[in-house]
Amino acid sequence: MHARTQHVTQAIYWEVAAILWMIVEAILSLEAGFQAHSLALTGFGMDSLIELVSAGILVWRLRIEARGADDHAVDRAEAKAARWAVGLLGLLLLYLIGGAFWALIRRSTVRPSPLGIAVMIISGLLMVLFARQKQRLGVALQSTALQVDAAESWTCAYMAWAGLGGTLGVWALGWTWMDPVAALAIAYWVAREAWEAFEEVRETEGPEPQ
Repeated sequence: MHARTQHVTQAIYWEVAAILWMIVEAILSLEAGFQAHSLALTGFGMDSLIELVSAGILVWRLRIEARGADDHAVDRAEAKAARWAVGLLGLLLLYLIGGAFWALIRRSTVRPSPLGIAVMIISGLLMVLFARQKQRLGVALQSTALQVDAAESWTCAYMAWAGLGGTLGVWALGWTWMDPVAALAIAYWVAREAWEAFEEVRETEGPEPQ
C-alpha cells in the first residue's frame, strides 16, 4: 500500500509538470501556427490544449485516490477519466483530418516558423519523458486512464516530430503541401492510439449488464 501511495504521488507530480509545460506549449504553438498559417502547428497547439484537459482530469482522478477514497469511488473516477481521455483523442482526430483536407483543397500558403520549430524540438524531447513516466506509473497503478494519457503524450511527441518535418519541408524546400501531409500522418497516429485506448477502456469496463 505504501508503494501504491508513492506511485500516486509521483503520478500527480508528473501530471502537474506536464500541465505547466503544455500551457507554454499551447500558447507558443498556436501563436506560431496562426502566424505561419500552418495546420500542423495549430493542430499541435490544439493537441496541447487537449493534453492539458486530459492531464487535469488525471490529476482529479489521482487526488481522489490520494485522499483515501474507497475502491468504488476510485474505480468510478478511473472509468470517467478514461472515457474522457478517449473522447478527447477522437476530437483531435476529427480536427486534423478535416483541417488537412481543407488545406489541401485550398492550397493554403504556409510561412516558415522558427518559433514553431523551436517549440516542437523542445516538446518532442519533453513529451517522450512525460509519456514514459506516465506509462510506467499507469502500469504500476493498473490505471487505464493514466495509460491512455500516456498514449496521448506519445501522440504529442509524434506530432512534434511529424510537424517539425512538415515545417522544415516548407521552410527549407518550399513544399507547402508538406504541412497538411504532416497533419494527415499525425491523424493516422492519433486514430491508432484512439482505437487502442477505446479497446482498453471497453475491456476494463467489461460487458454491459443484462
